[in-house]
Amino acid sequence: MNHLDTLARTLYGEAEAGDITDAKAIACVILNRVKYPNWPNTISAVCMQAWQFSCWNADNPRRQHMIEADPAKTPWLRECYVVAQAAVDGTLTDITSGSTHYWATYIKEPKWAKGKTPVFETPGGRYNHLFYNDIDTKPPQTAAEALDQVRPLVATRTAVSAQVSAASVTASGVIEAVTTAQTQITPLVQYGEIFKYAFLALALLSIGYTFYARFADRKDGIR
Repeated sequence: MNHLDTLARTLYGEAEAGDITDAKAIACVILNRVKYPNWPNTISAVCMQAWQFSCWNADNPRRQHMIEADPAKTPWLRECYVVAQAAVDGTLTDITSGSTHYWATYIKEPKWAKGKTPVFETPGGRYNHLFYNDIDTKPPQTAAEALDQVRPLVATRTAVSAQVSAASVTASGVIEAVTTAQTQITPLVQYGEIFKYAFLALALLSIGYTFYARFADRKDGIR
């Protein structure tokens, strides 16, 4: 199957039957994962990653039906293909504010969702899907890990830039100490001064980037 087929059938297996908004929201999650560094970088790889979209689980009783369903005979699958085509073409609007996770309310709340506030919800006939844009985890390797993703925001621009800023400020302090010592033990103090101001400038730039990164993350829907 190509990316279009894989995505359409994932939507067919995951979304509430007949709920086009639900299908669009799930497609948005898949596209957001493709763009996010913690996840695979293709639509098919994201859809079929182990322990993620349950319709692809080997023990799912509807998996074979999902794979073999004929769009010509299945109106809902045809609608899923329309949504998938928009996603592949890049014309699908993200209605989930950058969400990378969701869960269905007919199951027990997963650990990664505890204490979090969903940013989007799709009411269905049998259950609701709740969508989250503030879950930041590495892809799980087991079913247990799939329900134990609780490390928020560890790899966003905000967190990374803050770490860089802290390192720059620390480096500036070290250079200041070295420069002070050089005034008494070496005639190369002029080079120490250059390094001191260079690292000070770097620290200031890093702090400035931290504020920019926080703004950019919020603009992307990462709170």
